[in-house]
Amino acid sequence: MIITVFFYVLVATTAIQLIYLFCFSSILFLKKEDQLTAEIPISVIICAKNEAKNLKEFLHSIISQKYSNFEIVLINDASSDSTLEVMDSFKKKYANIKIVNVQNNEAFWGNKKYALTLGIKASKNEHLLFTDADCKPVSMF
Repeated sequence: MIITVFFYVLVATTAIQLIYLFCFSSILFLKKEDQLTAEIPISVIICAKNEAKNLKEFLHSIISQKYSNFEIVLINDASSDSTLEVMDSFKKKYANIKIVNVQNNEAFWGNKKYALTLGIKASKNEHLLFTDADCKPVSMF
């Protein structure tokens, strides 16, 4: 008699656990949309100081990425060469480019952090990607 009661209790608890497993496993193991295919909007922030030569090559590699939902924030960090002119020529060709021109400031002279802060404020997207003009992407993602 006691063994029969224990048997039915065991069967009942096993049934409850199986029902619980089937109900909640469908929620837990649903295939979620891949974030890379959703194309989260990204702001690519590029800080450049006297990088006119590198920008000409680098911006082509950034613009030709397969990922399409991004803006480019170009920061001219008080350059003394033609960096600003190169940035302006790219801005005329591509609508997703913003330019932040940082002038020398006595309080923040030579401080890249100040230039990046202005670039972050100019960006419109929540997700930020930081790079410099003398870098090269490893892949054409």
